[in-house]
Amino acid sequence: MLRWRFATAAVLAPAILAAIYLGRWTVVAAVLIFAGLAARELSRALRPLSAPAAITVALAPVVLAIPLDEVGALAGVMLSLPVILLWLVVRPERRSLRSAVGALLGSVWIGAAFAHLILLSELPEPVVPLLIAVVGPWISDAGAYFCGLFFGRHRIFPLASPNKTVEGAVGGGALTVLAVGLASAVFLGLPALAAVFLGGVVALFSQAGDLFESLLKRILDIKDTGHMLPGHGGVLDRIDSLLFTAPAVYYALLIIHP
Repeated sequence: MLRWRFATAAVLAPAILAAIYLGRWTVVAAVLIFAGLAARELSRALRPLSAPAAITVALAPVVLAIPLDEVGALAGVMLSLPVILLWLVVRPERRSLRSAVGALLGSVWIGAAFAHLILLSELPEPVVPLLIAVVGPWISDAGAYFCGLFFGRHRIFPLASPNKTVEGAVGGGALTVLAVGLASAVFLGLPALAAVFLGGVVALFSQAGDLFESLLKRILDIKDTGHMLPGHGGVLDRIDSLLFTAPAVYYALLIIHP
C-alpha cells in the first residue's frame, strides 16, 4: 500500500506542480480535468445520479469563475439549482433524494471549491498561494499518516474514521503550521502572526476536508470513491482536503491583505 502511495505521488506531484508553474491556463486545464473526474466518481458513489449531470453542475462554478471571478463561482452554484430541478423533472427514473444531494455536493463541494483555485490563479503573484493550497494538504495528510503510524494511540473519530488518531492529527497539524508558516514568511513576506494564521487555516481545513469525506464514505458504506490512483483510491480520496483548503486559503489571504 505504502509503495503504491509513493509511486502514485511520484507521478502525480510533478505534473501538478508543473501545471502551477506554467501559468494560469495550465491551472485552468488541470482544474477542469480533476473537477470532472471527481464529479464522475461522486456520481458513481451516489447512484442514480448520472455522470453528465454531476459533471455539469461541478464544472459550472469553475467555468464561470474564469471570466467573472467570485461572482462567477457563486453564479455557477446558483445556476446549478434550476439545472438540478429540471434534470429531476425530465428524468423521473433517476429522481431521488440521493440524486438531489449528490448534485448539490457536486456543485458546492467540488465545483465551488475548484473555482477557488481559479481565483487563486488570478492573484498578482499566484504561484506560492496555489502551492500552499495544493501542497499544504499533502503535508497535513503525510504528517498525520506517519505520526499516527508511529505514535498513534488514541482514536479521535472512531465512528467516522477509525484509523485517525489524536497523535496523528496533532502531528500533521503542527507540521503543516510550521511548513506553511515558514513558506508564507519567506516567499510571501508575511509577518510571523499572519504566517502562523495562514498555516493554522491550512492545517484546520485540511483535516476538516479529510474528515468530511470519511463521514460521507461511512454514510454511503464505501471504502474508496474509486480506484484511479493506486494506493490512494479515487481522485476524491486524494483531493478531499484540497476541497476545503482552496477556499480557506483564498479568503485567509483576503483577510491578511484586504
